Amino acid sequence: MRNYSRSAFGHGWDDSDGDCQDSRAEALISASSTPVRFATGDRCRVVTGRWISPFTGKVIQNAAEVDIDHLVPLNWAWDHGASSWPRQKREKFANDPVNLIPVEASLNRSKGARGPKNWLPPSGKCAYVARFYRVTKTYQLQLSAAEAMWIRDFLQQCR
Repeated sequence: MRNYSRSAFGHGWDDSDGDCQDSRAEALISASSTPVRFATGDRCRVVTGRWISPFTGKVIQNAAEVDIDHLVPLNWAWDHGASSWPRQKREKFANDPVNLIPVEASLNRSKGARGPKNWLPPSGKCAYVARFYRVTKTYQLQLSAAEAMWIRDFLQQCR
């Protein structure tokens, strides 16, 4: 994990469209199965909604209990090619909705910077690995031969 720094991917959540809702808020808004509620007098900060964790199926209604998981962890991506990307591409990756999933904080933290060969969610494993692989291909991250074989074999078992 040489020279990895979270700040290499930008400083926190980006608000690229300037509407005061950063990529965390936008991930919460788009994933909620009901209209979200914002903090009083503040259309920027989401406080409640209804999120169904793809990792467990648990329903979460308090935004403070939700972490936005980088499906492909930033540190993992750094070690698989992101270290050579320009800063703008790293910031796009860190805020790309395809790479962001609202989940329980405890599961996001237990996952850490591990890829699917070393960590899988309690449920939805096939969808998780397929989406992980899609993100690695989209961003041309370099899987080791062992990682590529593991993902291929895992997804084959899902069919």
